[in-house]
Amino acid sequence: MVLLARPRFRSKARVISLICLWALMAMLVAACGGGPKHKEPPRHAEADRLAGKGSQWFRKGCFERAERYFYKALEASLLVDDLKGMVRARNNLGAVALAQGHYLEAGDHLQKALELNSVLKSTGEQSLALGNLGSLAFRAERYREAEQFWEKALVAAREDEDKTGLAMHLNNLGMLNLREGRLAEAEQLLRQAMTKAEQEGSASTLANSHSQLGLVAQSRNHFAEAEEHLSLALAIDKAAENTVGIAKDLELLGLLHQQQKLWNQAASELDRAIHLYATLGKMEKVEQLYGFLERNQVDGGVPESMEPYEPLLVPPDEFWKSPLCR
Repeated sequence: MVLLARPRFRSKARVISLICLWALMAMLVAACGGGPKHKEPPRHAEADRLAGKGSQWFRKGCFERAERYFYKALEASLLVDDLKGMVRARNNLGAVALAQGHYLEAGDHLQKALELNSVLKSTGEQSLALGNLGSLAFRAERYREAEQFWEKALVAAREDEDKTGLAMHLNNLGMLNLREGRLAEAEQLLRQAMTKAEQEGSASTLANSHSQLGLVAQSRNHFAEAEEHLSLALAIDKAAENTVGIAKDLELLGLLHQQQKLWNQAASELDRAIHLYATLGKMEKVEQLYGFLERNQVDGGVPESMEPYEPLLVPPDEFWKSPLCR
C-alpha cells in the first residue's frame, strides 16, 4: 500500500491516492457462514462457526486474530474432507494475508483456493478468489492485471446463483476507472454496485459505493453531492459499528472540507479520524493524518497547536493491542 505523507489535496494524484487506499476494504471482507445450531456441532457447522468468528475479527481490523480462526476453520474442513470449506478458508486466509501485507503468502493461499475449486467448480468461490487476486495485483501496482482479475471475477459472480462478490467487483472496477480519470464509466459501475449492495443488505459494500461516488463528485468539483455521499457512507458505517469505515469516512469528509477551505470543519473531522486510527494502531494513517492536520493549521489556522497530536506518532510496543482486538 503506497501512502503519501503529505500529498497535495488539490492535485489529481491526491484524489487518486485516496481512492487506491480505501477501495480495497470492501473487496477484502471475507464472506463466512453463521453459527452452529447445536451444542455439539458437526465439523461442517464448526468450520462455519470458526469462519464466521474470523470474519468478525477481520471487519474490526484484528487481522492476526482473524487469521487464527481461519486456520482453525481450514483444519475443521480438512478433518471431514469438506472441499467447499477448504476453498473458503483458503480464500479467507488469502484476504487476511493480503490485508497484513504478506503478499507471497496471500498469493499462495489464493492459488490453492483456485486449485481446489477446479474440483469443486463453485462460481461463488471462484469469484472471491479472483477478486482477491485482483486486490493482490492492485497492491503491487499492476493495475492492468488487477483489472483483468476483477473482470473475470465479475463474470464468475454473474454466473453464480447467489451473485457472490458482485457488488464488490463492481466497486473495484469503478475505483479503477476513477483512478484512470474515466469518471462517467466509474460512476456507472459504482451506481450498479450501490444498487446491488442495497439488495444484498451489505453495509460495508454500500458505504464503499457511497464513498467512491463522493470522490467522483469531488473530482468534478460537485462538492454538495460529494458531501452527501460521504455523509451517507459515514451514517452507514456508524450504524454497522464499522470503526475502520468510520475513520475512513471522517478522513474523506475532512479532506473535502479542507479543499473548500472550511478549515474548522476539516480540523474537527480530521481530529476524530486521527484518534480512531491511533486506537486501531494504524501508524501509517496516523502519520498521514498528522500531515493533513498540519496543512490545515498552516493554511487555515486550526488546530491552534500540533502538540496534542505528537504522542499519537509514537509507535506502540510489541505487546500493545487495539481495544477492538482484546
